[in-house]
Amino acid sequence: MEIGKAFSFVTEDEQWITKVLIGGLIQFVPLLGTIAILGYSYRVALNVARGNPRPLPAWGEFGDFLGRGFMALVIQIVYLLPLIVLYGVFAFLTGAAAVAAGDSDAGAGVIGLLGLWCLIPLQSVVALVCGFAALAAIMRYLATDSLGEAFKFGEVIATLRNHIGSFLMILAVGILAGLAAGLGVIACGIGVLFTGFYAQCVIGHVIGQAMQRIFPPQQPVYAAPGYYGPPPGYGPPPSY
Repeated sequence: MEIGKAFSFVTEDEQWITKVLIGGLIQFVPLLGTIAILGYSYRVALNVARGNPRPLPAWGEFGDFLGRGFMALVIQIVYLLPLIVLYGVFAFLTGAAAVAAGDSDAGAGVIGLLGLWCLIPLQSVVALVCGFAALAAIMRYLATDSLGEAFKFGEVIATLRNHIGSFLMILAVGILAGLAAGLGVIACGIGVLFTGFYAQCVIGHVIGQAMQRIFPPQQPVYAAPGYYGPPPGYGPPPSY
């Protein structure tokens, strides 16, 4: 992957200042702004995957960004359900152990509480797997423009398993982009809105690079929705 390109491509756009300013200001809009920025970053990913030399989209397609961001949010929620349930169980058991620690059998309660906290590494692993699976599902949705493709769980897991290196690279770039976004705090905290938007664009670019590897352009994944090429055995009629 071209990591340097992911961080530099924004400023290569002739209108990047205007686009970044608009992106930063849109984040002031509660909820809708967050969904639009999410959709914008995934539109960046799709443009990169398609080989667009200027992948930073104009803001004229705001409705498209909202739609993509909302679909991506739905996919994330579905794939994070196991983690949400695990957190709920953990919180319940932790509370029960704390109550037991305050009763007469304090020793058993403390041991139970410590045992539960030892499950934190498990939570971290589940969070990582669920997050990667959600991203793989979103990438399938972007590549096919079909929400149903995101919920073919077997194929999503196969994508994750076969390209785990790409997902780890996306995670690493996401961490670096997050550190870069933190520089916005210097500007009285307001600047973080713009550096945060920039970080989302960086992540979108590296996701697009990963999509180029996972879904090569020669595959029919970029064809019109629902079209996967001619059926097996199709060919020109025989000559007589």
